[in-house]
Amino acid sequence: MAPYKRFASTYRPAKAATSVRAPLTGAIIDAVLRHADLHEDLGCGRTLMRISPKRLGDIQVRSALGNQLDRALGVSIIWNEREGEILRVLDRPAGQYAA
Repeated sequence: MAPYKRFASTYRPAKAATSVRAPLTGAIIDAVLRHADLHEDLGCGRTLMRISPKRLGDIQVRSALGNQLDRALGVSIIWNEREGEILRVLDRPAGQYAA
């Protein structure tokens, strides 16, 4: 037997991903900023903004989001009031819905 056989590769194929979600689009983030009706003060000039399920019934919101209504329910944005900018965009994992 050849000496190189001892070091044979133990190749294992990678496991397939169970579900791959597309990244958030600017349209979803823009719609949440424009139509958010749930605002929670986090202190230090920061606000958590979300769209409620009740607000998704509005025609303007539905037209802005199109077929991504469910995805928009799980998006939360931390907004900095002092600087007027987004600090962080949070996206819930697939299958979990906003309360």
